[in-house]
Amino acid sequence: MTDHFQNLPDSYQIRHITIRPNIVLAPMAGVTDSVFRRLLLSLGGLGLVTTEMTNAASVTPKAMQRHRLLDYLPEERPIAMQLSGSEPELVAAAARQVEALGADIIDFNCGCPSPKVTGGGHGSALLKDLPKLSRMLTAITQAVSVPVTLKFRAGWDEDSLNYRETARVAEEAGISAIALHPRTKVQGYAGSADWERIAQAKAAVSIPVIGSGDVKSAEDALQRLVETGVDGIMIGRGAMANPWIFRQIKQLRAGEPVFQPQPADKRWLLLRYLDMLLETMPEHHTMGKLKQLIGQFYVGLPGSAALRRDVQHAKSTAEQRQIIEAYFEPYLAGRMVTPPIVEAPEELEGALVES
Repeated sequence: MTDHFQNLPDSYQIRHITIRPNIVLAPMAGVTDSVFRRLLLSLGGLGLVTTEMTNAASVTPKAMQRHRLLDYLPEERPIAMQLSGSEPELVAAAARQVEALGADIIDFNCGCPSPKVTGGGHGSALLKDLPKLSRMLTAITQAVSVPVTLKFRAGWDEDSLNYRETARVAEEAGISAIALHPRTKVQGYAGSADWERIAQAKAAVSIPVIGSGDVKSAEDALQRLVETGVDGIMIGRGAMANPWIFRQIKQLRAGEPVFQPQPADKRWLLLRYLDMLLETMPEHHTMGKLKQLIGQFYVGLPGSAALRRDVQHAKSTAEQRQIIEAYFEPYLAGRMVTPPIVEAPEELEGALVES
């Protein structure tokens, strides 16, 4: 099976941009800010990152100073910036502004199942009105010169599965690539992701198709590529549980020993994330971000439930740090904590390639 993995395609094109490797980080609201993206990029094996979803109405200089959702650093390139909206003209105007900010790719969200989002006609709500979605996507692609992609779900509910039609609407509107999460809006994150739907979407269009949903290990990711023939794999929650998953996929594909993070590595990552957050945001925001990550992070050691509880109940970042250090201290037994290997700049993956 390893030999089979070695023969898999390792890149795809979004117009002039080569995404290599073809394993990418899913945009996650409240999670995939610049700090999280840079942390995961530093671990290796990641081909593309995307900003958090941003309401098109919030793409103004004043609003962006407040929410900072579109902040990024050059080392994150190529970077996609994700927008949501329900009015074609407003989203097109926001897309032009996002292009001016330096987005390499603009991604449009038609997948978020949150009632707060769909209640305003954004996200998955657009799956109920494909003619409107077509007008929306056409307005965006005609407004900008950078590639535009679409992230969407299989349909509103099991009685309105329209993912193949949505894929064709996107291609006809000039969308350069699509990412499908095969659950419905009503399903949310319950049950399992049906990857056969992604394979069917791939067969329906000629543009690149990226699959998303329930990828929890390196084996999961590469097996999905084998089974469906999709062009790429998108990982969201699985990367919060195991931030090294992208590196592990690269190693498994190459037939190399797969890195298994030890307690020292997990301690390093949590403290590094804390330090990076403190460099860019107030303490109370930092505390919340760390609480969020550790709630999903796979510690895999005795007493990890207490570690999560204590970090989430801490009153300061100093207390959070002390809790993490005290928890991992017995596992280190005098071993030096070393950071993971970071690719040299000239070998950084996900480089912008003109073709």
